[in-house]
Amino acid sequence: MVGSERDYLFEQFRVERGCLGYVVADPDTRRAAIVDPELEMADPILNYIFEHGLKPVYVVDTHTHADHISGARELKAKTTAKIVMHEKAPASCVDIRVEDGDRLHLGDLSIKFLHTPGHAKDLVSALLPGRVLTADALLIGSCGRTDLPNGNAVRQYHTLYYTYRALPDGLLVYPGHDYQGRDHSVLGDEKESNPKMLFASEEEFVEYMERENPAKLTPVYHLAAALKANMA
Repeated sequence: MVGSERDYLFEQFRVERGCLGYVVADPDTRRAAIVDPELEMADPILNYIFEHGLKPVYVVDTHTHADHISGARELKAKTTAKIVMHEKAPASCVDIRVEDGDRLHLGDLSIKFLHTPGHAKDLVSALLPGRVLTADALLIGSCGRTDLPNGNAVRQYHTLYYTYRALPDGLLVYPGHDYQGRDHSVLGDEKESNPKMLFASEEEFVEYMERENPAKLTPVYHLAAALKANMA
């Protein structure tokens, strides 16, 4: 099936806290990209890569994570992969900076980046054949919080109601977090039933995200440590 999600290797990794990371690879060239590796995922990801004879060329951090330490530097140190982030990412270790619409190629497989800010100003989603890796821009039945540093509820609204609503309904959604053991959803279902995508106006969405939503969320106790490590 040309252009389908079956044309490439795809593997999801999960840690106990619900963080999700991914490996995607072209089956012919074996060139691979690692997306959003949490530090605890580094060794399992390396084992998977070596077991499948893959050549990691990119480590993509979709944004500056505030709730966990990224494994990107660890994986870069143990492979020849280059770290990829959005052009606004503050980290000094970035090798390749991407903008909205940029692509990276893994043989015949390409990854298209969509700038999807709101949870963070430097957040990008990764569009693949049949799938979209949404990080914290779109979660299953929710979206990333906007009350952390560099969050912006207005930008989050535009990401959900313009960028994501413009994408095909049939795309499989693979987020950066899930706390209920789910691994993916379908974009059309999110458009129809995700409460964060059903507000009647931008004003109502922003009011909720800025005032009501933060009170319902668990404080990020290691926020400063995670940001310090991931921005270095």
